[in-house]
Amino acid sequence: MTNLSTFDAKNLLIEGALPEYEQGMKFFYLQLVRLNTTIYIVDQILNIQLDLFVELDKTVFFKTVVRNFFDAGLLVITRLATDQGDDKYTLIRFKNRVRELMKPEYANLFDERLRKSRFDKRTIAMLERAKRLRNERVGHTAQDVVLGISEGTRLSYSELRSLRDALNSLLAAISFNVDHLMLPVPYDPRVQHPAGSNHETDIEELLDFVAMKSPWLNLPEKNPNKWKYQRARLTEDQISQINHYRRKLGLPEA
Repeated sequence: MTNLSTFDAKNLLIEGALPEYEQGMKFFYLQLVRLNTTIYIVDQILNIQLDLFVELDKTVFFKTVVRNFFDAGLLVITRLATDQGDDKYTLIRFKNRVRELMKPEYANLFDERLRKSRFDKRTIAMLERAKRLRNERVGHTAQDVVLGISEGTRLSYSELRSLRDALNSLLAAISFNVDHLMLPVPYDPRVQHPAGSNHETDIEELLDFVAMKSPWLNLPEKNPNKWKYQRARLTEDQISQINHYRRKLGLPEA
């Protein structure tokens, strides 16, 4: 069976369609890189238990970043997937346009390719909630939600990530013979760095700095009795995080 992934777009599209296709692909690719970068940074912040390493009044910055980045990601997702109107340029509409630009002999293969990336019922339901949440809290302000009269729409962070994955999959379905990096080069795990360079991203270095200032890391040496008491109250995940940063400081696991 013919695999469209091995074809260049210029060979699949009707004459004169390539510039329109390339312009659209560039736009949506850059939008999704922005979305993926936003979620990557939030992932890094959530992966470290800030409350374990710093006092509560020193977590305000990172918690504000997480909230604002969630909203930013929500705006990109709803703009690309749920906005309606003749003047709205969405990935869904562009996907349909690519179908119109496809040479007739490849149309059925392209349809099959799209079916594999079609949003399932769960994704569609999440998109509907994302749109309502955007309208209630981000793009507009619903008075009932602000005043506490209505609880408002909810969307979890894991669901936001799932919507990101669905949009990435859709972009891949309309891409031909190209492998997109969905994160900036310093962030993309597929990019190979020189051996021994011990590459870390800027956000990882920032979080390392915050964590390694914590008195928790040196507590086993400075106050063994207190550490013994405190260690019994920690979860295995918390102990693992402490030991992760102790190793970075050249200290043995506690």
